[in-house]
Amino acid sequence: MSKAGVYTVDITPPLGIEFIGYHRQTGITNVDERIYATAFVFESNKTKTVFISVDNIGMLIEDTSIIREQIAIELSIPVENITIVYTHTHSGPATISHSEVVKAYKTTLLKNVVKATVKASKNLQPSEIGWNVTTGDIGVNRREVTPDGKVKMGTNEKGIVDKRIGILAIRNHTTQKLTGAIVFCTAHPNVLKSDSDILSADYPGLTREILEQILKCPVIIVQGATGNVNAKYRGSMEAIRQMAYALSGKVLTMVPTIDFKSISHLKIISDKLPMNLKEIPETEELKRMASSADEQWGVNTNKWLTTILKKHKQQKKQLSIDLEIQLFQINEGSFSGIPMEPFSEMALNIQERLSNKLAFFGGYTNGYLGYLPTKEAYPYGGYEVELNPVVYGPITSLWMPPVENTAELVVDKVMELYYK
Repeated sequence: MSKAGVYTVDITPPLGIEFIGYHRQTGITNVDERIYATAFVFESNKTKTVFISVDNIGMLIEDTSIIREQIAIELSIPVENITIVYTHTHSGPATISHSEVVKAYKTTLLKNVVKATVKASKNLQPSEIGWNVTTGDIGVNRREVTPDGKVKMGTNEKGIVDKRIGILAIRNHTTQKLTGAIVFCTAHPNVLKSDSDILSADYPGLTREILEQILKCPVIIVQGATGNVNAKYRGSMEAIRQMAYALSGKVLTMVPTIDFKSISHLKIISDKLPMNLKEIPETEELKRMASSADEQWGVNTNKWLTTILKKHKQQKKQLSIDLEIQLFQINEGSFSGIPMEPFSEMALNIQERLSNKLAFFGGYTNGYLGYLPTKEAYPYGGYEVELNPVVYGPITSLWMPPVENTAELVVDKVMELYYK
């Protein structure tokens, strides 16, 4: 008999803690809604897998690995059987800082996520699962082409967006009552901007609240390939409500027609792809990149420039990072993910190659590095292609953008995992 268990834990930080997602002059001064981590555990034919959602913009790979390793010990399962996704809210607490408050919060957060997973495993009960998918307009391509042939953050109505909205629902085999739901969608949780000083899970938080009140079970929202997709409505609490009503409404239309079955196929597999970064350019180009990031994003780029110049001087002109790619399959549906922000074209490519609308692909999975644009996006430049490594490279160690064909290699690797 297939089984599933779920448990949610509160991970709300103390007031005053630093934000991450947009630069704010002050820390969190008010709480719009509490934030959570939710763990799902699935078991079938002696295979046990864990799927966890955390309300955070995306913790570093090394911090995420600590959580996965502790869970692996507690549940006696391989680390590769554990998936951790981040909701990517831009109004959540920092977990990277020299601040003692942040350090203490991160320690508590790690313990609580492990605790939630152990409790979910203890809550295992005979279960059935069912999938469904529809489409909805909750996201908009944000790479707006300028007259000089470059791009800026804006609105590109003709740009590609993965409009699929999916649901994986779990119910008790005996009572037929829902015990959990995992919702898949594609739109940046950046509705609230830098002028907001309140803690918020952004639109995934309110969507979750609405669905949990109606469905009477824990719900998580999983991001797809949102690297080039903004939320359709932005800038206010009213915009969060618009996003949440649009998404929850689409989800609720799918629930009555879900076909529930026992878990007959449960597979989780992980592999590493050596990801080469673009060759470090000459000094003048590096200075131009630093100046551009400083001018457009108001960040201090001294650390990035000093480090990258040192690497250049040491003849370390091309760097490489081992990128984990993970696939979670359950019956006819799946989610594959990477610790980056991939473009929507990648998700649609995977769906097309598999001829399966229930094959979802996304980012913020098992940590965070930076953006992964498609090859076609590179000539246009812009934040996702060129500037993000300058802004966040000193934190994530993605010092330069990935080489231009990386997205294609990742999609190919995902396909390999499907057929292993």
